[in-house]
Amino acid sequence: MKKNIVIFLLAGTLGLSLAGCSSSSEKTQKQEEANVAAEDQAAGFEDTGDGGAEIETADWEEDSYETEPPLDPIDPAGYLIKDAADYVTLGDYTGISLEKTVYEVTDDMVQERIEEDLGMYAKEVKEDRPAQEDDTVYGDLSYEIQGKEEPYEEENFFLTIGYEEYGAEFDEKIIGASRGDTLEFSISYPEDSEIIDWAGNTVDFVFKVIGVYSMDVPEYTEEFVQDTLGYASMEEYEAYVRETLAGEYEELSYEDAVDTLFEEAVARTEFKEYPQELYDACKKEVLGFYASFGGTDSEEEIYKMFGITEEDINEEALATVNRRLLVSAYCLANEIEVTEDEYVSYLEENAALYGEPSAASFESIYGRDSLVWTMYESRFTEKLYEQANITEIPYDLSMDEEEETEVY
Repeated sequence: MKKNIVIFLLAGTLGLSLAGCSSSSEKTQKQEEANVAAEDQAAGFEDTGDGGAEIETADWEEDSYETEPPLDPIDPAGYLIKDAADYVTLGDYTGISLEKTVYEVTDDMVQERIEEDLGMYAKEVKEDRPAQEDDTVYGDLSYEIQGKEEPYEEENFFLTIGYEEYGAEFDEKIIGASRGDTLEFSISYPEDSEIIDWAGNTVDFVFKVIGVYSMDVPEYTEEFVQDTLGYASMEEYEAYVRETLAGEYEELSYEDAVDTLFEEAVARTEFKEYPQELYDACKKEVLGFYASFGGTDSEEEIYKMFGITEEDINEEALATVNRRLLVSAYCLANEIEVTEDEYVSYLEENAALYGEPSAASFESIYGRDSLVWTMYESRFTEKLYEQANITEIPYDLSMDEEEETEVY
């Protein structure tokens, strides 16, 4: 399948690490509040009338969530497929051998995260010079795929030079452009281009430049750390960054481990058949996931937009069916149950973590079915992890470098 198409499987959709396990410390809360303030500062752009764009702060109503509806009653145990044992034969999941990658937080990692945090407080500065690397260029873009379709036009288009979102050659064409310029150029994209619609085609572009902006990043100083980020000193802030990174990498290490364990558990399970009703529901859910990202309910448009086929969707649906049958059969056999109180607590913790105003709001975004199944999959993989034969392997940066060499 193309480009890691199996992105729907619920463990991947939400990540098996949607909270329910820890709450933010006071320092973490400080950082989150500071980050929110920085994000609010860059809430949008509006035309200034002089060929440029400037930051416009979003105008939120403080009481917009006061009427948030309460959660409907729920019986999470009712989601398990009661006759799952009729469709699967469970295997022996104890003692699965697993190599778990562990990470050491380096000074370079800490510095990189500090630079990312500083970048959140960067301000756009309008430039009168030609565009160069790292500049953000705004304009109106139109393009036509030669011999394929009618021209497509997009107003208020922008890109940051160096990110290569539309390919390295596209960025090269924009370098040196100034406000008021109209660029006309063509690019032939290779068959393996990640831009599905352009892959294997020559595309003619017209780009009218309306503004060139650089980013003014604040200087990393004791004053900035104290006054803006809310820490007593740079030393305290750097200790927080190191601790946060250690937690993130431990979570990444665990997620990778349980993903591998789940795959092995599937391999050790005999799947006989499945209820058609379950398959239909899972396929509908898969399509709904793509529709939520693509902004369309048309299956034909979904296939084109994501570069997939109906066969890919069917494969994802079947994989989801098998996971749910396996989890149901295992949880029922081992008397593993999620209670209503646990589910509500899970929503409340994640709502706080992801900045949602309430449990109901968080549930409405991710969907009750997905959240309940994510909880059950987490319970299942926790048991697999407890029973696994784990060998910790230090992370080797050269592995990533080898992969990059193969790709590029």
